This record gives sequence, structure tokens and C-alpha cells, in this order.
Amino acid sequence: MLEISYLPFITLLIVVRNERSYIQKSLNSLLNQTYPKELIEIIIVDGMSSDGTRELVKKVIEELRRTGISISMINNPQYILASGWNIGIKNAKGEIVCRIDTHSEIYPDYVEIGVRELLKRKEEKVVCVGGVLENVGDGKIGESIADLFSSKFGVGNSAFRTGVKEPKYTDTAVFGLYWKWIFDEIGYFNEALKRNQDIDLHDRILKLGYKFLTHPDMKIKYYVRNNISGLIKKAFGDGYWVVASSRSYLRHKVPFYFVLYLLSLLFIILITNSTNLLWIRYIYMMPLIIYTLFLFFFSIKDGKSLIRKLLLLFLFPIFHISYGLGSFKALLDRYIFERVKE
Repeated sequence: MLEISYLPFITLLIVVRNERSYIQKSLNSLLNQTYPKELIEIIIVDGMSSDGTRELVKKVIEELRRTGISISMINNPQYILASGWNIGIKNAKGEIVCRIDTHSEIYPDYVEIGVRELLKRKEEKVVCVGGVLENVGDGKIGESIADLFSSKFGVGNSAFRTGVKEPKYTDTAVFGLYWKWIFDEIGYFNEALKRNQDIDLHDRILKLGYKFLTHPDMKIKYYVRNNISGLIKKAFGDGYWVVASSRSYLRHKVPFYFVLYLLSLLFIILITNSTNLLWIRYIYMMPLIIYTLFLFFFSIKDGKSLIRKLLLLFLFPIFHISYGLGSFKALLDRYIFERVKE
């Protein structure tokens, strides 16, 4: 338990839209926190759900209020995540705010550990502490996608996905506990962005000299997409917005470079039909050969069963190419299509 004389009031946020199947598990994880209940309020920001989520949440709120739980629901008429987060933060009474996705469940000691670290590291200018994802999938494809998102070959050096062995300063944090005052100083989430809002916000925070911490004991169960179409849609969208938002790190750009390389490889193959030029083709194919070797190595290493290892052989390139194509599309929109419109 926390051995600190003063404990701050905490606001826990869930931003939701049409997630009836997941909202209850996510909410239960907030209700089961070891942090003192009298020092927690829960705010659910709903993007005008039409699948029964609103009705379910209203019913649950009525039941919980009878037990003394501080919980409320606020409308998010703009629907998007960024506006939902901003509405929740602006209405929060807590000194510390934390928001989670409906596709996630935080472990019972998540808030307790996060508060302890924020209080302990005030002098270190740590303004946000986040955890590590435990990716969960349903079915063989879903389980393989979970393996992908836990693999360094799949997602790069993303600490909150691949894990850390001890508390570590990082360039971002997932489902973080923030000191609320940082939003008054730095501003809120950019509502012009459909995705990548957290990276944009974190970039602004880092530029002022503040720090993020990822803690290995703060664990989050995260439910991934369970089908290939969902994976492609997510990858393409994420790839698009890292370019469209102009906020990204090297790990976000690598899939784009990979797609550019594949496109140029097709061109090289077309112009090196002559026997005298075949050596150029073979040399140019070396990066693809290296990628293939890594593909086999990490599929075997990170797949948790034989079928999952085999599926990763296809899922890794599907994810990387979809992500890179999303970035490529964003680049075309910015430098070609927008100029055509002008």
C-alpha cells in the first residue's frame, strides 16, 4: 500500500463510442483499483453512442451511485477521441487524471503505483507515468496479432508495447496518469487530429523539458483486433496520421521507407531485364533478403505456438506494408492532392 501522508484526488476517464461489448470490463477495472475509493471519481465521456452503450452506462451509473461511487457521464457531440479526452480533463476534479480505452483493462494496483511514482519523481520533472500493454487476442488470428504487437520486429522500440525491465524514461506513455496542471501549461489534445493526438501532445510536453516514465509493474490488458481487415484498417490509419500530424519518431517512419523501397524495387526489376544489368537487381534485393531473414527469425521467436508462428509470416508484412501505405497516402494528400485543389 501507499506509505505517503498526502494522497491526491484522482479522476479516471473512459472515452467511448459504440463499445457496448467492452465498456463493462473496462469500467470494472477502474472500480477494482486498490487506491482509496473516496479519492477517485470516474467520468465516462460518450460520443453519442447508438449501439446501447449509453443506456448500459446510465444503468450502471445509477447502481454505483447508490454504493457511494463518484461516477458520471458527459456527452461528446464531436464524437472523436481528442474532443472526448479534452471534455473529460476539463471537467475533472482530480489533481491527477488518467484515461483508458474501452478495449483495455488496468490491473488493480495500476493507479496506486502511478500515483506513488508521480509523487516520488516531482523533482525529476516527471508529469506522466504509464504502463505496459499485455496484448490479448481472440482466436488464432487474434492471438497472432497480439504476438505481433508485442514484437520489436512488429512495432519497433515502443517501450509500452514490448515492455521494460525497470522504470524507464520514454518518449511517450500509454494510458498515463498526468498531473492535471500540465494541460493548463501545455494545452490540450489537438482536436484536428483523428489519431496520433497523444504523440502530438507528448511532443509539446517534452519540448518544455518535462518527462514521461514507463513502469513495468503498471500492467494493462489490451484487446487487439481479431481479424486481418481490422489490422489493416488500424495500420493504415496509424500510418496515415503519423505523417498527417507531422509528429512521429523513427519507428513510425520505417514502414514508409520500406514501402518506398518495395516500389523502387519494382522499378529496378523492370529496367534491369538485360543480362548485363542483373547484378544491379541482385544487389538492390539485399534489403528484402535481410527483411525476409528477420521475418522468419522473429516469427519463430515471437509466435507462441506453431500456428501463430506461421501466421506471423504473413501478418508482419501485412502490417508493415499497410502502415507504410497509410504514410504514403498522407504524403500524397499533403504535397500533391492539396496543391491540385489549390
